[in-house]
Amino acid sequence: MEKHHKGGFLNGNRWNPFTRFIDIVTSLSYQTLLALWVSLAIGFGFLYFSLGYWPGHGPEQIEGMDALERFWNALYYSVITATSTGYGDITPMGISKLLAGLQSILALFIFAVFVTKLVSRRQDIALRQIHKLAFEDVFHNIREGFHIVRKDCERIVMSASMNHKLEEKDWEDLTVAYRQAQTFLRRIPDFYDAENRIYRIDVRREELLQDGLMRTLRRILHLLEVLRSKHVDWTENNESLEELREFVQLVGKVVHFWQFQSPHGKNAGFEELLDLNEEIHRTVETAIDHKKHTSQ
Repeated sequence: MEKHHKGGFLNGNRWNPFTRFIDIVTSLSYQTLLALWVSLAIGFGFLYFSLGYWPGHGPEQIEGMDALERFWNALYYSVITATSTGYGDITPMGISKLLAGLQSILALFIFAVFVTKLVSRRQDIALRQIHKLAFEDVFHNIREGFHIVRKDCERIVMSASMNHKLEEKDWEDLTVAYRQAQTFLRRIPDFYDAENRIYRIDVRREELLQDGLMRTLRRILHLLEVLRSKHVDWTENNESLEELREFVQLVGKVVHFWQFQSPHGKNAGFEELLDLNEEIHRTVETAIDHKKHTSQ
């Protein structure tokens, strides 16, 4: 029995009303806290006013005053007690001492929570602004990154069209372009992170991201078609080939996740992305199979 009693004490059962009171007060909005603080000041003012009719238990200086003057002085005393100003011009006696102490504790606690709420609100606003700026920066980096990948593909297309082959530098640039595309693609799910409650991507920006990826997939598909038409065997460079295959696999995973997590219900764009990616996948696998049969 003793062990159970101690366990209950350690678990906080005896202090449950107190902790519940704290939880209730801290959950209130700062407008409600301010209203509660004012209400307590007025409420205790009425108590001091009433105790003024009980000799020896009300604030000393308000005893013997007429009703209106007694009320305003009782309210004044309540306010300076709540703010812990303590001018000393009115002193409590008897039961009013107990009330003054209780009011000071309650008022200071509520005021502390009120100030904390205000500071927290300002911090939340600042955090939201910082978070939004960070995500906006990521958004623009992704779109700019896809644009750079497309420009690299265009340059390689021009090189293949003019020379009917790719130089070592072209292969290196192509490999880097595929890697960069993967890097930017991996950032898209960050906009739909379940733990991210502050920033939510709007439908316009989502469409712009879809468009950036769609243009990139089309440019890669066009690049492969040009290389094939110019009889450039792009499967001979294993490093770029593996990066391309990894990119295609990543597109499938990201777009499926993206489509599932999108709050805007724009499925047409996602289906087109998947179709383009599937076309690139077929082109790659067909070229690899053709090379195997040829070598045999």
